[in-house]
Amino acid sequence: MIDAIRSEWIKVSTVTVTWVLAIVAVAFPLVVTTLTTAFADTVWDGEELAGLVGGLVIVTAMLLGVVATIAVTNEFAHNTIRPTFAAMPDRLRPLLAKPIVQVAITFVLTVVTVAVCWLLGSALSGDSPDLGEGTALPALVGVVLLAVGLALLGFGLGLLVRNSPAAICILLLWPLIAEGLIAGLLSAVGAEDAVKFLPYSAGFNMAVTDPDPDAFGRVGGGLYFFAWVIVIAVLGVVSARRRDA
Repeated sequence: MIDAIRSEWIKVSTVTVTWVLAIVAVAFPLVVTTLTTAFADTVWDGEELAGLVGGLVIVTAMLLGVVATIAVTNEFAHNTIRPTFAAMPDRLRPLLAKPIVQVAITFVLTVVTVAVCWLLGSALSGDSPDLGEGTALPALVGVVLLAVGLALLGFGLGLLVRNSPAAICILLLWPLIAEGLIAGLLSAVGAEDAVKFLPYSAGFNMAVTDPDPDAFGRVGGGLYFFAWVIVIAVLGVVSARRRDA
């Protein structure tokens, strides 16, 4: 298993797009947090700063989810998955190595990004916001968990779709466009209560300081979101073990 993880790390770390997306994912919230807190005329409390950081790091989470997706789909696009499966006939080992590496990368980068954004925001706001105030800490922990979930979701979608543009579109356009349209349609037909069952909407409740009271809440929304993620990831692994490479 260690050899499979080492092999997966080499594959991921030697692809240029991984570094580009990772740099953008980390730099974007750092730059925006710095500019926002430095030039804002308001005094930031802990919840407000956590809301700013959490909202920006959601972008980081989605970009790192794209990294996880590309790490899978590129292997099928360039047929590098075939020698991997030939070298390790038990496909479960290389398939498990991928999410292990991607979750580790996502977790480390997201934690570092959240920590640095908070420290920069605290220093520039001039009011030393309290991390323990209100729902500040739960929201920041939630955005890290959201990033991990999106990495696993990207892994599962990559295995199921095996096409980079299609898998990335599903990963990004579903929360940005599709769920908004579905929520609007449900509201139009008087089924507002069903909106809480949209997976991304539930997952985003982990990363905000004021979760939607009509949804599952922070913990319930996170569990519901991860249930979807695990199902898709498992279906992806089962599909990859049964289908031709």
